[in-house]
Amino acid sequence: MRYIDYRLLLCLTLLSVCFSCGSSRNFSKKRTDVGRVLSESDQRKFDYFFLEADRMKNLGKQDAAFDLLQQAAAIDTSSAVVKYNLANYYLHLKKPQLAYDCLKEAAEKSPDNYWYNVMAANLAQNLGDAEQAISLIRRMIEYNPNKPELNYMLAEVYAQKGEFQQAIDAYNQLEQSMGVVEPIILQKVKLYKALKQDDKAFAEVQRLIDAHPKDITYLILLGDLYLDSNRDEDAWKVYQHAGEIEPDNAYLMVSKANYYNKKGNKEAYQKQILDALLSKNLDVETKQKILTGFLSELLQKKENLDQADSMFSALLEMHPQEEELHKLYADVLWIRQKKNDAIAQMQIAVDLAPVRLEYWQQLIGAILDQKKYDDAIVAGEKALSYLPDEAVLYIYLGSSYMMKKEYDKAVATLRTGLKHTNPENRALISDLYGQIGDTYYQARQPDSAYAAFDKALEYNPGNIGVLNNYSYYLALQKKDLSKAERMSGDAVKQEPDNPTYLDTYAWVFFQQGNYTLAKIYLKSALDKGGNESAALLEHYGDVLFMTGDVDGALEYWNDALEKGSDSKMLPQKIKDKKYYEE
Repeated sequence: MRYIDYRLLLCLTLLSVCFSCGSSRNFSKKRTDVGRVLSESDQRKFDYFFLEADRMKNLGKQDAAFDLLQQAAAIDTSSAVVKYNLANYYLHLKKPQLAYDCLKEAAEKSPDNYWYNVMAANLAQNLGDAEQAISLIRRMIEYNPNKPELNYMLAEVYAQKGEFQQAIDAYNQLEQSMGVVEPIILQKVKLYKALKQDDKAFAEVQRLIDAHPKDITYLILLGDLYLDSNRDEDAWKVYQHAGEIEPDNAYLMVSKANYYNKKGNKEAYQKQILDALLSKNLDVETKQKILTGFLSELLQKKENLDQADSMFSALLEMHPQEEELHKLYADVLWIRQKKNDAIAQMQIAVDLAPVRLEYWQQLIGAILDQKKYDDAIVAGEKALSYLPDEAVLYIYLGSSYMMKKEYDKAVATLRTGLKHTNPENRALISDLYGQIGDTYYQARQPDSAYAAFDKALEYNPGNIGVLNNYSYYLALQKKDLSKAERMSGDAVKQEPDNPTYLDTYAWVFFQQGNYTLAKIYLKSALDKGGNESAALLEHYGDVLFMTGDVDGALEYWNDALEKGSDSKMLPQKIKDKKYYEE
């Protein structure tokens, strides 16, 4: 069933005003601001700090204003206006609990002040203190009976608390002042559905139909509600009636498609979806949502995605400039293992939207997957011509150079990426150093590689890719194996089901001569999907040989060979029935 999650404009406007720290009302003294009685001397000090805080705020010196307000609060600990203004600063400092504490005090000191109480109630709701929010809103309703948005707030808190009937009662109170308003009706429909009072939900939608007899939107909604409640024939009658009024309505086509899908009529279902997609009365964004829903349905039922080709073909003919449609088609083609076609669609998407970083990442990643490194370099250079400050693109380009064994260019590219990285983005800096380390290792410069890895871990000690690769390279060189064991263990703790990380951990134990633990972790890696990895299969064969199972070792070595292993020593192992180091 489709619902639009509306918000009352009035309520949104109210809340945006409440949270505006720059509002001119922040430093104004309220009539209801009842603080404790101060001595003449303290009153002068208080007024000075308070007014000076106002002046600093107007000059844009927020830190100074905040400090002055705190000094005013120390003099008059019960001033509601100071508490209110401090709360605004705490919100901007992302300290909502401190803001809430201030607002509660302000609201208690000035129970008739609308702004103090509405902000306190809103924060109470956001922080999960529903009872306090309800209490504050009900008090505001008593003081402000002509403000309908308060009943909307009350209904929201009740709904969030799971007290759906009380929420409905609050919406009914709101309707007394606003009449039949679509957002309120739709909220009540959702609540009645949650209470499993379907007939009352239908009745609410009927009120909208009666108020707008020529708008079939509400007829479609009623039909959808019937369909969701397994009253399929009632749904069909409503759809038929809506079709008599507006037969070409694309939303009606989608609802009819859902009906046919539920009845198992695939041909009619697909026809209705296609008709909706080809409708000239429907915007592209909605069409994309419909198509995404259709594709999700096919994937969920593990049905053939080939039938989507005709839909994409027709849709792209109508909307050839919509890059998101090309991107979606690329996703579908990739799932279907039509990788070259997927890359072609992604190329169109980046041509249409060359400043979309995620498009370039997907395109270059797909090209690298196909081992077309020259093409990846061309795409990476082009991407950087549009987005020169996106440091992540330097990782893609540097990886492309590394795959071509152009190691100097790879390192130079990655170091350029470091210059374009925000110093606060420590995770990305760590990734760049990690890639530099991988490049140096491939270039047979292990000491430079380890230095880069150490730098990467300085910026992000939990960088799982670096922890894994660093420990694996140390294991291959039988160097600093205790450090390798610690780092690999940290990676496995983060992702205990990752076969690659388990393989690395096992190989560290193998190099330490602990074949029992190596076998345990390798077996776990195989059980968790590693049986498709030629390297992992070979490693398991190695550990079986070391534990005396020569026949088992031969079986796994042969499996590794069939999986396309590029190990130079593997054929010799099989021939001689003996383990050799690489």
